[in-house]
Amino acid sequence: MKKTLLITLDYPPIRGGVASYWSNLAAKMPAESICVLVSEDENSVHFDKDQEYTIYRRNLLSCNKWCWPKWLPMITYARNIIKKEKIEKLIVTHILPVGTVALILKLLFRIPYMVSMHGLDIAYASCSLKKKILARLILRYSDNIIVNSDYTKNLMFEKLCSKCGSKTEIIYPCPNVTHREIETHDLNLFKQAHQLVGKKILLTVARLVRRKGQDMVIKSLKKIKEKVPNISYLIVGKGQDTERLKELARENGVEDQILFFHDIRNKELSFFYQLADVFIMPSRKLDDGDVEGFGIVYLEANSYGKPAIAGNVGGSPEAVLHNQTGLIVDPEDETDIASAVTTLLLDEEKAIQLGQAGKKRVEQEFSWDKQADKLKEMIK
Repeated sequence: MKKTLLITLDYPPIRGGVASYWSNLAAKMPAESICVLVSEDENSVHFDKDQEYTIYRRNLLSCNKWCWPKWLPMITYARNIIKKEKIEKLIVTHILPVGTVALILKLLFRIPYMVSMHGLDIAYASCSLKKKILARLILRYSDNIIVNSDYTKNLMFEKLCSKCGSKTEIIYPCPNVTHREIETHDLNLFKQAHQLVGKKILLTVARLVRRKGQDMVIKSLKKIKEKVPNISYLIVGKGQDTERLKELARENGVEDQILFFHDIRNKELSFFYQLADVFIMPSRKLDDGDVEGFGIVYLEANSYGKPAIAGNVGGSPEAVLHNQTGLIVDPEDETDIASAVTTLLLDEEKAIQLGQAGKKRVEQEFSWDKQADKLKEMIK
């Protein structure tokens, strides 16, 4: 394979979709074929030393007020690494600004590059005529484009690059939860401690932000309780919406049915997925264009044999196949959400059938090894 340099602003120990996506793919590449240029992070030492490939940490966005544009130092950093490591190809995330660096390096030094696109990249690049023109140039001169879902690909075609189909490849994100079976005794102790014995458990694992739709699940709980009086809703995650969600629970009189868990480590998520009867995250599209590009948590729930409920926007319907691995709902309709939840909680046979189908699909299609094979083919 060609020696490749990945340039990105988001990388572990930073948490987030882009960071997780590319660190998992990089880990599956032959160590001698890839190196990474990322932003400095004071907590990165332990992560970096555990990787077999080389990671370069630099201040990619200058804080010097005399340096404009702020991404200018990236060109020098990248050029030095290209010469030192004999780089033959670039991969860049964040089309603006990192894609601009790749475009300049190609025009000056003929270094081919690939662009990785997520939904937010498209929304940001489409917010002004100037950004849109620059993004279109970056995509036009790219050798390949990597997208995280069919939805993202079609959105990119619509907004930025209608003629990029032949060089665009979907590389799906995959579950990141380390699958481990929790002892029944430990599960029962947890249920007793949180008054969950005999309860039907609904679960959301996501950042507490409006797009994820926890508020709509809270609003639908009254209706759900009418048919499933022993419902408990576990919300795992933290974010800016925390207090609003708690207030919403009080306003709707369902605070006794909801438990919040804010400081859960990744390795502890197995516990919650095993506890759950149904997973739900009815993501919606926000006015600024922010939308779920795929939704890896649905696959994480499926990997534990749990059916998933998702919103009918963005890439979520790719992650959850309606009536096959879960149910798709209108994320703005409380009645629709309540109906889907009660259907799965009251029809245990259907819930098991969908969950097991989802588990089989994840095992067959969504492994980092399988998705990384696509990337290996692209950088041969």
